[in-house]
Amino acid sequence: MTASSDGHAPGPGSGPLTYGTYLRVPELLDLQSPLSLPTAHDEMLFIIVQQAQELWFKQVLHEWRTVIDLLDGGGAIPEAVRLITRVNRILAVLGQEVAILETMPPLEFARFRGILSSSSGFESEQFREVELASGLRDPTFLQLIAKHMDAPSLHARWPRTLADAFRTTLAACDPDPVAALVALYRDPNCDGLRFALAEALTEYEIGFQQWRFHHVKLVERVIGDRSAGTAGSAGSGYLGKTLTYRFFPELWTARNQLTAAYTAR
Repeated sequence: MTASSDGHAPGPGSGPLTYGTYLRVPELLDLQSPLSLPTAHDEMLFIIVQQAQELWFKQVLHEWRTVIDLLDGGGAIPEAVRLITRVNRILAVLGQEVAILETMPPLEFARFRGILSSSSGFESEQFREVELASGLRDPTFLQLIAKHMDAPSLHARWPRTLADAFRTTLAACDPDPVAALVALYRDPNCDGLRFALAEALTEYEIGFQQWRFHHVKLVERVIGDRSAGTAGSAGSGYLGKTLTYRFFPELWTARNQLTAAYTAR
C-alpha cells in the first residue's frame, strides 16, 4: 500500500494515513471466520495460525526472488547470505507457531474438522511454491502439485530456483557442485563467501526439515498416526516421507564424501 505525496492513504476520501489504514488492520481482522456450529473454541486459533503461516510463506518467496537475482548477478553473496539468514529466522518462527497449535487437544480439533472435509493443507499453493522455488523436484511432490494446483503456472514463475542459483555460484570453484563443496569444506578460507553461503543454505535445509518434523508430530498428536488427513490425504504417512526430501542434495553428498575420505585414512 503506497501513501500519496501528501501523507494520505490512497483512494478518494480515505483520510490521513494511520497505522490501521497503512496495515489495513480492519480488513485483516475481518478475515477470520470460524464456521463450526456450535462454535469450537480452537477453530479461531487454527485459522489465525494458518493465515499467519501463509503470510510468512509470502515473505519467504519475496526473499527467494531477490536471493536468486543476487546470486545470478555474481557479486552480492554477502547480501544473499543476509537474506537467507532472515528466512532461517522465519522458519524458527513457523516452528513456534506449530508449537502453539500443539496446545489444541484431539477432541477440540474433531469439533470442527468435519468442516475441512473437502479441503487440505496439501492445497496451500504458497507452501508448494516455497518447496518448488527452493529446488525440490521429488517425483511424488511433482505429482502432488499437478493434482492440487496449476503446476505449469508455478513452474513458469520459477524458471530459476534457489538450488539452480546456488549451483551456478559454486561453478566458480568447480563445474561439479559436489567437488566444489568438498573443496570449500576442506579449506573454508579458500573462498569464505561461498563457504558462508553453503552454511546458510545448510541451515535452511535443516530448519525446513525440523519444521516438517514438528508438523508431522502435530498431525500425529491431533489425529493419530494412522488416520487419513482431510480431503482424503494420507495424513502423517505422506508427511513422514517428506522428511527425506532435499533441496540441495550436493550439500549432503559432499559431507558423505568428506567423512568417507577421513574414515579411510
